[in-house]
Amino acid sequence: MSATQRLETRLLDPMQDHFGLIELYETVFGHTATPAMWYWKYVPPWVRRHYCYVGRCDGRVIGYFGAVPLRGLDGDREVPYFQLADLMVHPEYRLKFDYFDIGSRHILEDIHRSHPRHVVYGFSGHRAFRFLERSGMAGFIEKAQTRYVRRADGAAPDRLSVERWRFDAPEVDEVWGRWRPRLRAGLIRDAAYLGWRYGSHPVHGYRLLGLRDRGEAIGWVVHGTDRPGEHGRAKQTPVVDLLVEPEYLRDALAAVAEQVQNDLILWLPEHVAPAFDEQKDSGTHCYHFVKESALDTAYLREHLYYTMGDVDWW
Repeated sequence: MSATQRLETRLLDPMQDHFGLIELYETVFGHTATPAMWYWKYVPPWVRRHYCYVGRCDGRVIGYFGAVPLRGLDGDREVPYFQLADLMVHPEYRLKFDYFDIGSRHILEDIHRSHPRHVVYGFSGHRAFRFLERSGMAGFIEKAQTRYVRRADGAAPDRLSVERWRFDAPEVDEVWGRWRPRLRAGLIRDAAYLGWRYGSHPVHGYRLLGLRDRGEAIGWVVHGTDRPGEHGRAKQTPVVDLLVEPEYLRDALAAVAEQVQNDLILWLPEHVAPAFDEQKDSGTHCYHFVKESALDTAYLREHLYYTMGDVDWW
C-alpha cells in the first residue's frame, strides 16, 4: 500500500474537515449538511464536545461516524445515551478500508473512556448494522413497527381536550415527572429535550399538542408540520414523539387525529404498544451496542422506550 493510500482516522476537526465532510454527505446521501445542522445535532446544549470521527485518505474525508449525545435512564439513574448516526464511507474506498469496523471501534472506545457507564443504540436498515451484529458488537432489539391510527369523527371521548403547548410549557415537565418512575430505559423527554429536538430544529417544523382529561394534563404528542403527501412524504401525519398515560393512549390518539384532520402514523416499542388495528414493518431495525454497555440487549428489548423522534430523519 502506498503512502497516499494510508488511512488516517481521528476525531473530527470541524474547521479542517468541514468541506470534505460536506462533499462526503453529498456523495453518500445526496444532500448537504450545513454547519448549523451539524452543530445542532452533535453538540446539544447539555454537552461541550462532539463525538464524531473521520477517516481521511489521499487528502479527502472518505469516512465518517457520528454519535449524538443524549440524556437517558437506567432505572432510576440518569446515564448518557448515544445514538450512532450518519455512518458513511465513500464508495471508492469501501473495498480498500473496512471503515465501518474501524470507525465504529474508535468512536465506541472514546465513549467508554469519557463515560464508563453509558448506552449506545441506533436505528437503521443499513447493512453496516448487520455487519456490526455479526461481528458481536451490536445486539438486535426489534424491528420498529409503523402503527396507524385512522381518523374517525367522534371517536375521542368528550372529556379529552387537545391544545397547543409551547415546547417549554410547565406541563411538559409535569407529564415527565409522572412518567419517569415507570420508565426503565429510554431518553429523558423533558422540556429541555423537546425544546432542543423539536423546538430548535434548524430544518423541520414540529407542533406540540397537550392532552387533558377534564383539565388535568395526561400527556402530549409532537407531530410534524410538513404537508403530508408532498415531496414523497407519507399521506398520514407523523406523530414523531409522545408521552401519554397508557390507559388514555387510544382515546388520545383518536383525539389528535381529529384535531389534525388526518390519519396518523407512529412508532412505539412492542412492550408498550397496545393492539393497533393496523401496523406494518417499517424496515428499520433498532440495535444496541453491547460493548461496556450499562444495559444488556435483553433488558432493552423489554424496557427501551423509543419513538420516531429517536431517529434524525423524522
